Amino acid sequence: MPVVSSHRFHTGASAFFEMATSDARALLPEHLEPIEVTHQRSVLSVTAFLFDDSVVGPYTELMFSVIVPPTVAQWGKHAKAGFYPFLAATSSAVARRIKAERFHFPYHEQSIDAQFIETSDRLRVRVFGAGDPILDLSVTLGAWETTTHLLQGFMMNGEQRLRTTLQISGDYSVHEEEGGAMKLFPHPITSELLSQEVSPQPFREHWFKNGTEVFHQLETI
Repeated sequence: MPVVSSHRFHTGASAFFEMATSDARALLPEHLEPIEVTHQRSVLSVTAFLFDDSVVGPYTELMFSVIVPPTVAQWGKHAKAGFYPFLAATSSAVARRIKAERFHFPYHEQSIDAQFIETSDRLRVRVFGAGDPILDLSVTLGAWETTTHLLQGFMMNGEQRLRTTLQISGDYSVHEEEGGAMKLFPHPITSELLSQEVSPQPFREHWFKNGTEVFHQLETI
């Protein structure tokens, strides 16, 4: 399947938080269902990347998604998970325009700033909008391995149902030791999340380094 875009990242974090299934369903189109971790508790994914090489140069990106089951596709390997992005933000207006046009991700119209602070056992991501805090996210270190993860992203373009296959390759750490944390601050980006039952501590933490994010051509489903 043709590659549509490829971005190299220096570092990135993805954390899974419990949220109310009723809130997750309200964010999803009718043809998608949230995955539940316990009864009436679904999964919010918060992802932040520091891209150091792309067609628009370096930039940072923040994305909020609901985790959904992957579907059968024309690939030899089954995707590990599916995600439905309901809000994203970047530090680059050009990156925002290109990704919105190519993938129909719903981007916040204003640019963000982000700090990626690495220590030996923790990655902390602080995100700001016009100097005001938006989010403070941290993930902790598990065992490093070099691997590729196959995921599916689902989007809507009007009434059109779309899917893309995403590969993330690089140095990767994942665990469920609940050492990370997230704090949300009042901001237009977080206004919906602040009114929902989102846990402050992730039950799964991912840390990425020195890798590539590759999106493949959109499919209609």
